[in-house]
Amino acid sequence: MALQGKEKKRLKRQEKKKVIAKTKEKAIRAEKLAEYYWLAVDAVTLDKDYAAGLKWARKFLRENPRDIETWHLATHCAAKLEDDDALFSLLSWGRTEGLTMSHGDCLLLGRAALRKEEFGFARTVFAELLNEHEQGRKRMPKGLLKEVKQYIEYTEYMEWSAQSVPGSPNIGGRPRPTADGKRRSAVGTKTEGENGAPNSGIGVEGVGIARQEGAHPDPPPVEEVLDLTVRFEANADLVIEAIKKRRHADRSIFNLALEAYRHSIRVSYDQLICLPTLRNVESLWYQEETARKVMKLFRGRAILADEVGLGKTVEAGLVLKEYMVRGLVKSALILVPSSLVNQWQEELREKFDLDFVSTNDALFRQDLTSFWEQPLIVASLATARSQRHSGAVTSRLYDIVIVDEAHHLKNQTTKTWKLVNTIQKTFLLLLTATPVQNKLEELYNLVTILKPGHLKTRKAFKEEFVTRGSPTDPRNREGLRRLLAEVMVRNTRSVTQLKLPPRFAFTTRVSSTELEKRFYDGVTSLVSDSKAAGGAGGTQLLALRKLMEAAGSSHKAALEMVRKFHDPGDRQTRERLGELVAIGEAIGRGSKTAKVLELLTSSRDRKIVFVNYIATLEHLQAVLTREHIPHAVFRGSLTSAQKQAAIDGFRNDVPVLLATGTGGEGHNLQFCNMIINFDLPWNPMEIEQRIGRIHRIGQEREVNVYNFCAGGSIEDHILEVLDRKINMFELVVGEVDMILGSFQDEQDFGEMVFEIWTANRDEPSRQKAFDTLAARLKRARTAYENTKKLDETLFQEDFGV
Repeated sequence: MALQGKEKKRLKRQEKKKVIAKTKEKAIRAEKLAEYYWLAVDAVTLDKDYAAGLKWARKFLRENPRDIETWHLATHCAAKLEDDDALFSLLSWGRTEGLTMSHGDCLLLGRAALRKEEFGFARTVFAELLNEHEQGRKRMPKGLLKEVKQYIEYTEYMEWSAQSVPGSPNIGGRPRPTADGKRRSAVGTKTEGENGAPNSGIGVEGVGIARQEGAHPDPPPVEEVLDLTVRFEANADLVIEAIKKRRHADRSIFNLALEAYRHSIRVSYDQLICLPTLRNVESLWYQEETARKVMKLFRGRAILADEVGLGKTVEAGLVLKEYMVRGLVKSALILVPSSLVNQWQEELREKFDLDFVSTNDALFRQDLTSFWEQPLIVASLATARSQRHSGAVTSRLYDIVIVDEAHHLKNQTTKTWKLVNTIQKTFLLLLTATPVQNKLEELYNLVTILKPGHLKTRKAFKEEFVTRGSPTDPRNREGLRRLLAEVMVRNTRSVTQLKLPPRFAFTTRVSSTELEKRFYDGVTSLVSDSKAAGGAGGTQLLALRKLMEAAGSSHKAALEMVRKFHDPGDRQTRERLGELVAIGEAIGRGSKTAKVLELLTSSRDRKIVFVNYIATLEHLQAVLTREHIPHAVFRGSLTSAQKQAAIDGFRNDVPVLLATGTGGEGHNLQFCNMIINFDLPWNPMEIEQRIGRIHRIGQEREVNVYNFCAGGSIEDHILEVLDRKINMFELVVGEVDMILGSFQDEQDFGEMVFEIWTANRDEPSRQKAFDTLAARLKRARTAYENTKKLDETLFQEDFGV
């Protein structure tokens, strides 16, 4: 027994030694691989030595052949070196091993195969690309699809030619001997056939014709087809001489020269040729410079990190429009928080004349397949990352992807980060005013999704740039700034010298009459009971919420909705609805209307009165008409000419503009400096958008915002939370969304408010619930202020244009 015990101990010691040896061997191997990888990365990024990069990447792959990141690095080096043997070897191995290959990888492989005269293999690669496109797995833009089809025709012809014609020519661009011993030249030149008769060279496009006619044209040199360089030059002296002598050219020649000039402009991004096509856009110098920098230096992949309110949306729109005008972008996907979908869609239409479909459109609800095949899409991040839609989002290639509020990508483990990382895209813009919120590692995640490998691996990044024990304190600040300056633009107010006059908010809580109070309480009770009774699906729940919002707007708006309220059939509910209608009809003008009239008649200063509901607008319009108060009306149903006439009338003749929430969108209203919120949207972003109609660049006077609400209403509680707790009306445009965005990813602010109001029937419980919401908002504002300080410390003035 003692011997058995000793033997067991000996075996255990041996096993332990093996484990230690294996662990040590594994560590040595990992260290060696890490050394190979960083030697390769440094050779490429620092020295631009692609030969050394390829050498070290291949050493790595011999030890760990399935490392995709290193494989991509190796293929990148081989492509830069134009090493067809290495490129073909790496890409064909990746294809055999089933590694994820993009359109670009497959095209590189097919072209390398062509240059190596592997026509059958090349045709197989291109045919697979075409098949994946037709089955919807990897969609290609039209230009690329046409190119792939031409390659397939070309390879089929070359295989047929090799079988049919002895001594058929090869690819390479050199004259090759034919069956009759003659030599033929490259594409586009005349060749000698039998008896010295001239034949014209035929390129890829001519393959089909050549086969039908039985001709045997020479193949085009692939490098000539793919690397065609066009250069336009003008001789100014000749132009001046022609002008002096008053010579004129044929119109067709003039048009040709003009077209050549247009193309010459498109070679560089020194001029933004999209500017004349914009509407109602006051692009500022730094916004235009940002667009140029993104396209010229960053190759269309950048983080736009301007301070809040400086117009990142305009900058992204400029880049998008410029690429579209130049023909470089035909498909675009814009991912934004759900609360900003309509705003992005409207601004793109009104300012850049771009018609995007959005996830708020009827098409999205009616035909998902058709929706996700549209060329221009604005989608909410929550919708795009959902299991139902993420497959459709990632199944196609987009020329450009724009992500607003990109700090949602700060965590590499989230569905949002993984979605954006998976999407196939050529250009990528990430918009965020707060690139770092809690730790520098968030910055690493943002840059990695934009430009993989730019900040090396996570471990190397932390070792080089993050102070141990202090995740927000960079160690090598200058080195980090140098790397970030290659992918980020951050303009600040101090640099742009953009200053807006102050704005002030005044809230009037109106005491309701007895009838008004009974009517409002009756609507509240009806909505709460209907919601509590269950069976209220998404549509009905939305209708209940709209009814409560209408009650906060005016008794006229709520009365119209009560009349249309779904009748469940029981007598008690019908009687209840009838009683509500009777009370509403007896109210008359309304207390809030009377108070607003006092303000409107207090001075001749121009005032915009915003309302949410058409019934409220029509009620106010009738009251103002009876009181002989001149006014103009702006509503969404008007034609463009009617809208412009309303704005012109407000500017020149009348002191009051009655407007729905879209009032003045795309129009210059800075001649007015007073806003009256007759009702209050539950979404704070909509309140901010109203204020933004006049509190914007070009406003020279202080802006006054007057809010009206009935005491004890939902709107009263909303104002208490937004105004008194977080001082919303003192914030810069855009900061409210930064604060709310930190905790309303799953449920928007309006939904929270509606849930609080209907779930708590008595005032004390409602007050307690709203106090809890206010406390959350205050913490969110504090967190935002800390984030803002951190970003100011990290970036300062180093990343502006």
